[in-house]
Amino acid sequence: MSKDITDGIEVIKGRLANLPTSPGVYRMLNAKGDVLYVGKARNLKARLTSYTQPERMVVRIRKMVFETRDLVVVEVPTEAEALLLEANLIKSLKPRYNIIFRDDSSYVSVLITDEETPLIKSHRGARRTKGDYFGPYPSASAVYQTLDLMERAFRLRTCVETVFRNRTRPCLKYDIKRCSGPCVGKIDRQAYAATVAQAKKFLRGERGEVLKDMQRAMEKASAELEFEQAGVIRDRIKALSHVSGGSALSHALAEADVFAIVREGGRLGIQAFYYRNGQHVGNQMYYPKFDMGTREDSGEAEDELAEALRVFLALHYTQRAAVGQVVCNIAPADVETLSEALSVSSGRKVKIEVPRLGDKRAVVDHAIKNAMSALHRKNAENDGWATQMASFGEMLGLPRSLELLECYDISNISGRFPVASCVVAGREGMLRQRYRRYHIKTKNTPDDYAMLREVLTRRVEKGMKELTFDDEGRPVGLPDVLLVDGGKGQLNVLVDVVRTLGLLGQPECPALVGIAKGEERDKGLETIFQAKVDAHGEVTLEELPVTFNSALIFVLQRIRDEAHRFAITFHRESRGKALAVSRLDGIPGVGPTKKKALLLHFGSVEGVRGASLEALSHVSGIGEDLAQVIYDYFKTS
Repeated sequence: MSKDITDGIEVIKGRLANLPTSPGVYRMLNAKGDVLYVGKARNLKARLTSYTQPERMVVRIRKMVFETRDLVVVEVPTEAEALLLEANLIKSLKPRYNIIFRDDSSYVSVLITDEETPLIKSHRGARRTKGDYFGPYPSASAVYQTLDLMERAFRLRTCVETVFRNRTRPCLKYDIKRCSGPCVGKIDRQAYAATVAQAKKFLRGERGEVLKDMQRAMEKASAELEFEQAGVIRDRIKALSHVSGGSALSHALAEADVFAIVREGGRLGIQAFYYRNGQHVGNQMYYPKFDMGTREDSGEAEDELAEALRVFLALHYTQRAAVGQVVCNIAPADVETLSEALSVSSGRKVKIEVPRLGDKRAVVDHAIKNAMSALHRKNAENDGWATQMASFGEMLGLPRSLELLECYDISNISGRFPVASCVVAGREGMLRQRYRRYHIKTKNTPDDYAMLREVLTRRVEKGMKELTFDDEGRPVGLPDVLLVDGGKGQLNVLVDVVRTLGLLGQPECPALVGIAKGEERDKGLETIFQAKVDAHGEVTLEELPVTFNSALIFVLQRIRDEAHRFAITFHRESRGKALAVSRLDGIPGVGPTKKKALLLHFGSVEGVRGASLEALSHVSGIGEDLAQVIYDYFKTS
């Protein structure tokens, strides 16, 4: 198996045991949490198993799996609902590996043309034809399924204009009840226009309204003894009910947010399903931190869940307007007050309900099922992480449990635009809210040790100033472990900083650790060093017995890689800002391209300012004449 794809496959394999065999939608995420791919499956477990067989993958899928670091899975009642959810997620998220959705011009849509007698057809490419477009859909097959339904339910014409204008008798589609025959007057213009309007409403997601309209029309036809017409409408209702009525997707949830809160092992999970225009348009799993003080089987457990849900909903809707219908698996605490508050903040009546029966309850049950599955997977992952953190703490000989680990990395280009990152890990994984970023103030020279020294000095000095102790005697203000990305050289810098500040050998001193890649910088061949201090204050760097390809080395790699990613991202942001705005903007003849070349060559505006005329003329894209202009600009300004 190729090394470059191993990590992604291991991520997927790690989830397979807990995946269901039911229909659903899955999202592949990279290390930054960006969605790489959205797919649907009739059998989630079987579909995702296929991503663990690299020999059967095309190049595009291999690249996607190589980048995959996380999965998000949601179960749905039917494959049809999975298809609709997949379409909506791809439309909103635009994942890079859903290649047919790269831009609107390549999407497949349904088009109802703007003609005297409109036709319905699939459309791919630029939207130059006049008419109403619906979609995009996740695949051509999804469009064909939709067109098949529209033919059975609404009987709109599909023939091109030249055929339509020259037909003298109905085609086969009329005989098999797939077209209403407008070409030869089998339906009058007004009735056909009304059918087109209904079809558009249905494609916009107003399914409930369309079915109600059809029901009223059928009853009216029956009352007027037009039984043939009533039968036609009955067949149309049956066709629509087959696709929408057989799913938990109910027209009663035309616009609603559904929440299911669950608890396992003292942790909470909340699954949110979002419905708009009768369609399941997305979902999100939340893991709120809430002090659950009682046992799950105690009488107070439900009250705690209700209070947790109240707090969550109140916070959730501070970031977005509440919809009119909020559906929950349990009633949040103080539900009337919460409903009133959400109504005031959103400017509309907000109803919070807990359905017991019917389609709404079916949706809630699916939300509960998804919440329990996701929370179980999260707990398994967290427990595994916590086990490895505890094991690492014991290996380091910490006098207390390992609660916080900080990892530092430097990023620059030959000393230019230098920044540093600090990522923080705890027993439950990466603690992103604690991450820090540093602009390095050391002069722009390619000296990573000096840059690392500056950052570590700033961090440890600040921690020592804020140092306090909790009730258990644990130091607050400093982590349990300081980890640097690098070998003995970087670790020696850390030791020197701690010694200089008088912290070395003190009870509150963190464990000092370095993680070095192998000789060929191979992942999995890392060496972990710890700085050990003896009774005389002498320091030795000892290699820790971390097993190759062990769960612990995987955790440490993930922390180190996250520090690297965070540093690189910040470096790019800083470099981009420096290139975007500077004193160079005022120099005639220096545009964005030449400004970028100057800054990359000299490292900063000050570097350009102090450059000689000859040095300026050697920059790519800067000739002798422009070099003279730049030189004169700084000498006279």
